[in-house]
Amino acid sequence: MLTAAVLWFAAAVPAAEAAAPVAAPEPLIAISAPTTEQVTSFWQVVIEQQLIIRVPAQRSQLNNFAAGPTQSRRATEIPIVWKEKKAPKCVAMRNIMGMQAVQRDSIDIITRQNQRLRAQLNRGCRALDFYAGFYMQGSKDGRLCEGRDQIHARTGAKCEIDKFRLMVPVRDDD
Repeated sequence: MLTAAVLWFAAAVPAAEAAAPVAAPEPLIAISAPTTEQVTSFWQVVIEQQLIIRVPAQRSQLNNFAAGPTQSRRATEIPIVWKEKKAPKCVAMRNIMGMQAVQRDSIDIITRQNQRLRAQLNRGCRALDFYAGFYMQGSKDGRLCEGRDQIHARTGAKCEIDKFRLMVPVRDDD
């Protein structure tokens, strides 16, 4: 019934008031390639690169949560005594192989040359936050430097390195 009313109303409208027919589309125009002046005037490319390096943790007395009651052969060996010496202010990131959390406010960084560098963390940072290793953001010079760079824990902690110290094993001749 409603359809019949709409059709009757449409027939009653005078032809003059009906909408004008749609005009034919304009013909397509060939588009030429833009000139070099046009391209440089409105095109811009931005390339950003971010490099994040993960350093895995090795077990130590501070972060060995899964230590069982049995003594392994390694635990019965004589512990190594370390002596701190002067170290460089920066370490090449590509040489860092692993880390250990051995003291409350510092971590030991192990390099590919089998050197051990103690990184003293700034005030308020705990080595235990880095029990699972750490991340560092790549720098332009590719080095991790004291007083400049931060290391990031998986827990969200960020700490700056105050000082590096080279750890040298000392023979106990007692």
